[in-house]
Amino acid sequence: MHDANIRVAIAGAGGRMGRQLIQAALALEGVQLGAALEREGSSLLGSDAGELAGAGKTGVTVQSSLDAVKDDFDVFIDFT
Repeated sequence: MHDANIRVAIAGAGGRMGRQLIQAALALEGVQLGAALEREGSSLLGSDAGELAGAGKTGVTVQSSLDAVKDDFDVFIDFT
């Protein structure tokens, strides 16, 4: 076993459940929020995912392109 965190990407990050998933990812030991996605044209694009979820600044910005974040996660959760 290794000490590396599992990096999670959450699609639908701006919705009620997406925000809950962001909070959970930030709270769980061994889990790291790697990416947060929303649909193209969303007013949430560029927002800090942690702030969006009420969990404080994380440095992970909400993106619309999966290609832009494809190397930033190990697990993808689609809650769109």
